[in-house]
Amino acid sequence: MTTDIHTHLGADRMSIQKVNEYDYARHTDTLLQRMDVFGIDRAVLTPVDPYTGTDLYLQAAAINPDRLYAACEVMPRPIDTARRRLKKYTDEGCVALVLDDNMYYPSDPAVDALVQLAVDNELPVYFHTHELTGDTISFVDKVTTLWPDGKFIVLHMGGLFGFPNLLPLMGRRNLWLDISITLVKLVESPLRVYLDALLQDAGVRHLVYGSEHHTEYPDLMDSLNMIDLNVETSRVVMKENAWLILGMPF
Repeated sequence: MTTDIHTHLGADRMSIQKVNEYDYARHTDTLLQRMDVFGIDRAVLTPVDPYTGTDLYLQAAAINPDRLYAACEVMPRPIDTARRRLKKYTDEGCVALVLDDNMYYPSDPAVDALVQLAVDNELPVYFHTHELTGDTISFVDKVTTLWPDGKFIVLHMGGLFGFPNLLPLMGRRNLWLDISITLVKLVESPLRVYLDALLQDAGVRHLVYGSEHHTEYPDLMDSLNMIDLNVETSRVVMKENAWLILGMPF
């Protein structure tokens, strides 16, 4: 069975903001139905709103705690508030920290402190970005070096044009790429050569199944077929890597 390491209840940033306490249960039920159709056993709900999103996604995950988990997003400042919020969310069962590129500055020392706290609590750190910037690449380079025991996941593979710039970092065993959105574009793009290079050099160890939204499931499955995964490598991408990152049995 597949594990979706990253998905939202809404289809994009605009619709995510419209998911609220009155309709989140309906969105969650729809997600679970789509997971059943595509053989996805578990999913991590990933908020992009640091003010209300995490609390709402924790409520959504509680609808079916055997299959749904929640990540948390925390604003790095004020630092003391960020520490308290991360501890609160960890205690409530959040399984990962999300750093959305609209919500932090990579050069801010407060972000380093927040990442340190996440690593200390054995929380994977998600970098949520649609197109990776040079500053964020440098930050990913820094944290994967400073915290070799951490687990760092670049969502959307860093974006279609950001992905090639990540290749020099992909020898690090604490860094993974979530395939959502970007793999669908990449397999039919001239930039496919960079994906082929990664697969040739490192296999599928760095790739993990995830989606921006459950409406992506058909296209993601088609894209995975286009890179000719066999049974063993498919299992690594769609299941084993996710549970290695999350520290849970598969």
